[in-house]
Amino acid sequence: MARSCKYNVVWSVAMALWLPLQAVACDFPAGFFVRREVNVGDLFIGRDAPIGTVIKASPHLRSERFHPTGITCKPGSRFDVDSPLPKIFNSPLVPPGDVILQTRIPGIGVVVAGHMSGGSVDNRWTRVPREGFQGWGVPHHATHDTPGVWLGIISSGLYYRFIKIGPVEADMGVQPLAGHILAELTNNIGGRVMEMVITSGSINVAMCGLPGAPATQVTVPMGTWRTGQFRGEGSVTDTQTFNVPVQACQAGTNPRNQNFAALRLDPRNGSSVLDAQRGLLGLNADSDATGVAVQVLKADLTPMPLTEEVQMVRMTNGDLNIPMAARYIQVGTDTPVGGVANASLGFTLTYK
Repeated sequence: MARSCKYNVVWSVAMALWLPLQAVACDFPAGFFVRREVNVGDLFIGRDAPIGTVIKASPHLRSERFHPTGITCKPGSRFDVDSPLPKIFNSPLVPPGDVILQTRIPGIGVVVAGHMSGGSVDNRWTRVPREGFQGWGVPHHATHDTPGVWLGIISSGLYYRFIKIGPVEADMGVQPLAGHILAELTNNIGGRVMEMVITSGSINVAMCGLPGAPATQVTVPMGTWRTGQFRGEGSVTDTQTFNVPVQACQAGTNPRNQNFAALRLDPRNGSSVLDAQRGLLGLNADSDATGVAVQVLKADLTPMPLTEEVQMVRMTNGDLNIPMAARYIQVGTDTPVGGVANASLGFTLTYK
């Protein structure tokens, strides 16, 4: 009888030790590891750009298959999402909760968020801290704490944006970004199961400046026009020419774009894009006229596409002007109503 009791005690202890291990497991295959490779492209930052300028943000949350058939996790599973890059917490350059990761390039930081998804997976994970993009900002940890529910992880994603966080050297040259680990996922049972790493891309200082930057504004007098001069939707006023001045430029040497400068125009101060390909820009918040927009044109009077990089002029050493034009255009079929008709744009110049 004594032997029987001893056997039962040992058996019950063995069960007590075995069950909790199974309860916190994700079913990762032996040796499971995924390396997500990120190509951020060739980035440029203006030497006069103010600190806090966003150099590039990924256009959307990039999502990829985490595992061909998915990974199932039981209650108690935990993932730690982190990066080996040095971290800046509570920076005034980013929204509350965002953490800046310092790159190896002085003055350049990156904010990163990673995610896991699959069915209702997003709502079943408790994330601490629940901050950053969709609550998945790097670093954080996520715990599956819904009793009785197994969660299938189908995909993983990545969102990033590069930020100027300090002075950059004007003559630093092209700096490679490859090798920066943006995020690592470590599971409490499976260990380190994923990393998201930059494998291609670079950053360089755009070697042109604005006269008196960064406060310089290019003002285009559009003139005064009678509403009766508009004859229907698409009718226009005379064009007004202007230049975007830049100075102290150094011509690039990359043969892929034949040393041309590219200009990108984005709406500011309440203006909005009405038709990007036709260069139609809505009036800003200070305007009270209706029925008209501003059409931005290239030097040859063809429409200037908005919110995208457009090849403009061949780069030369020294100062140069980028010639452009603008005019009012009637939008809609209703007769325009007179008033103040201003529009605002910001521009970004890049080159290689």
